[in-house]
Parts: sequence; C-alpha cells; structure tokens
Amino acid sequence: MKYNKLKCLDIKLPCIGLGCWQLGGHGWGKVPEKEMVEAVHRAINSGIFFFDTAPIYGLGYSEEVLGKTLATEREKVVIATKVGLVWKKNKTFEKFADSSPANIRREIDMSLKRLKTDYIDLYQIHWPDPNTPIEDTLWALEELKESGKIRCIGCCNFSLELLEEVLKYGKIDTIQVPYNLIDRKIEKDLLPFCKKKDIGVLAYSPIARGFLTGKYDENTKFELDDHRSWSRDKYFKSEAFLKNLKVLDKVKHIAKRLDRTPAQIALRWVLENPCVTVAIFGAKNVAQVAENIEALDFTLSKEDMEFLDEEIQK
Repeated sequence: MKYNKLKCLDIKLPCIGLGCWQLGGHGWGKVPEKEMVEAVHRAINSGIFFFDTAPIYGLGYSEEVLGKTLATEREKVVIATKVGLVWKKNKTFEKFADSSPANIRREIDMSLKRLKTDYIDLYQIHWPDPNTPIEDTLWALEELKESGKIRCIGCCNFSLELLEEVLKYGKIDTIQVPYNLIDRKIEKDLLPFCKKKDIGVLAYSPIARGFLTGKYDENTKFELDDHRSWSRDKYFKSEAFLKNLKVLDKVKHIAKRLDRTPAQIALRWVLENPCVTVAIFGAKNVAQVAENIEALDFTLSKEDMEFLDEEIQK
C-alpha cells in the first residue's frame, strides 16, 4: 500500500479510500446493507482505513451504517464527512446549500451522533453556498476545530477561484474534486495550485461513476433510483455517452494488454498523478473492493500513460 502525508492529521493516509455514498441506500440502485458492511470490513482488512461519507447520502443513513460498522475500529480509521447540503423536513432528496454558522453547529452534532464518535477527522464543505460569506463558514469550522469536534477542514467541488477566495480568510487542508480520464479539467490549474499550497487533493469518481468499468453501453437501463439515469449525469447523459465510449476503448486496449480490468487501469491512472493524495472509489460489494485494491499491484509505464494522454486528448 502506498501512503501519502496529510499534515493536519500528522499521519500517512492510504492512497485509496472508500467512498460511502452507496452505503446510504439511495442513488445507486438497490444495495443491500449487508453487502456494503462486508465491503467496509474488506477495505479495513486490506489496509484501507480512509472512509468518506456525507449526511446527504441516504439522508443520514450512510453515516449511521458507517458509524455502526466502524464502532469497534474507530481509533484505527480516518472518517471524512461533509456539511452544508440540507434536505427538506419531509425527508425528500430535494436539497439546498447552507453553510451558515447556525447550520454548521446544527449538523456537526447530528453527524457525530450518527457516526457514533466524538470527533471527525476531516470535515468538508460539501458544495459552495452562494448565500453565506465564506469567511463566516470558515469561522464556524475553526470554532469546531478549537473545540475538538473536528481535526481538519476541507472543501468539495470548489473552483480554483473560490479556493483562492477561501484562503484569504483561513486554512483549508484538503479539496475534494472529480478527477478521471474523462474529467481532467483540474490538471491545468487546480492541481498545480494545491501542490504549491500543500493542500491535499481527494479525487472522487476516479472510475467516472462506473463508466470506465466497461460494464455499460448505450442500451443500459438504470433503476429509477440510480442517479446515473438522471439526465444531468455528465458521464452517462446521451450527448456525452458516445464520446466517452471512445475514451473507454483506449482504457480497454491497455487493460487487455496488461491483463487487468478497465476499472483497475482507470484507477491506476489517477494514482499515477503525484498531485493526488487519495483516490476515493465507490463500491457496492466485496468483489468491487477487491478489484479496485488490485490497482495498487502494478504501475502504468511511460508509454501507457502517453498512449492514454495522446489518444484521449484527440
């Protein structure tokens, strides 16, 4: 296992972590809780001790299941969760951003209770909130840090411009953004900026929400509660699908030559970038965790990387 340093925790994190959106039981089709719990245990037993969740995943359910599953392992694991996406009281998945100090104080105690812990290792602003001054949000997060309820502060889905604005008012330890062979826009400016400022980069969707596994084609039909059936999904929506298949063809070419799966090639490609601190993959079961872990067992040659870069950029 390769490890990367995250200063605010004063420990080395495994270069891959398990994303727990699926654990919430919504947005990815039917996922039996038993299988997801087994997947979490498989991750721990394989040396993966970084878990990323959020209150909005299953409207609190992901945090509840993760807290129950990790109760006896708490001192051995690093838990990252988020704040600032609020759902309506009637328990629907209609959500809105609220990173106000009042909401942060409300959400932290609920997350701590669901996670069965008295501290959170990494607390992240889930999405930008245009209605709350960022300095107010940072002040509230620093207050939580001083109280011992959180150890590190992060943000998710922030642009470079917004990240620069944040740094005028406080310190950010990590940023979580999508990064994969299809979605590479952060390479030009955000990744170099984070490396210069020593901000940890958590790359989510390294396999493009499953697109780069090669399991899906233009005839695939997702369940109604699977977010990939939504027209807004950037990897699966019709106008992008055929273009993205061309990227997948290149990944399959390398996978066949190296006797690996497309998912392993896609994840390995993200791991080859020295600016990435942790690649966060999702999994529904033990088999998917095991498959992704094998991305640590090989490297991509310079020729492989050049082939992917050259062909994909075409």
